[in-house]
Amino acid sequence: MATARDEETAPAVSLPVYLSASLPPNAQLELFQYPLYARGRPLPVPATAAQRGQTVTARWRPHSDRVEMELPLDLRESVYNASRGAELAESCASMGRIGVPGAAAVKQERGTETLARFDSLRLESATVPRATQYMVGTVQHGELHLVPLHAVQQMRPSMQHVDCHAQANDQNRRVSASDDESDAQREGRKPVVPLSVSLRTEANAPRPSTFSGTAPAPTQRDADAERWVDLRFADTSRDEHALEALQARSREPLVCTTPAREFL
Repeated sequence: MATARDEETAPAVSLPVYLSASLPPNAQLELFQYPLYARGRPLPVPATAAQRGQTVTARWRPHSDRVEMELPLDLRESVYNASRGAELAESCASMGRIGVPGAAAVKQERGTETLARFDSLRLESATVPRATQYMVGTVQHGELHLVPLHAVQQMRPSMQHVDCHAQANDQNRRVSASDDESDAQREGRKPVVPLSVSLRTEANAPRPSTFSGTAPAPTQRDADAERWVDLRFADTSRDEHALEALQARSREPLVCTTPAREFL
């Protein structure tokens, strides 16, 4: 006779589990998390931005595995400071824009002059360290299909526009201070004498070994020098074709070759 406890611990459903290897060898599956946005909802694109023809844009650096996205902002007067946006756009022109592959850049023009506006927020990725091998599971037709996960990325707002604006203000202050300086102050300066410094090492001093059995990790300079690859952003959360790409093609039973003692 089954007790109440047995009914509570009884499995609700039993599903066959398949390990999918349907992804191409040159493809990888990554999970993107957005800690500052609501769960289960698409990335916010204001209605006014959609009317301007703006969408979410993205780009990727393959070797360093860095991703950046741009989300359109709401430019209504009630929520947007136009003068502040113009200042940020002018000082952050060096950041460039993330384009869509095969699409022309969207520009806002007034007559013959281009109106600079800070109309998008940039997100940048940060790789989450993995404690073990993660997988993504999808339930299709009463079957659980598992796909190995290559990496987990968290997308957070980038502060590049704040840094660029601060650097522009510092440069303007230095230029103003230089213009206000009098000729007498320039003449009263002491001449700068260049100093030459040289380093010498002993001939018999041991040299550090530069050989390594593995390839060196990419430095921050290498990552910044890598070219960006523009990506086409698409919301495939309800796309049946995207789910089918994660489905296992084979139904053959897997044989475990790992000894039981290695699990303990």
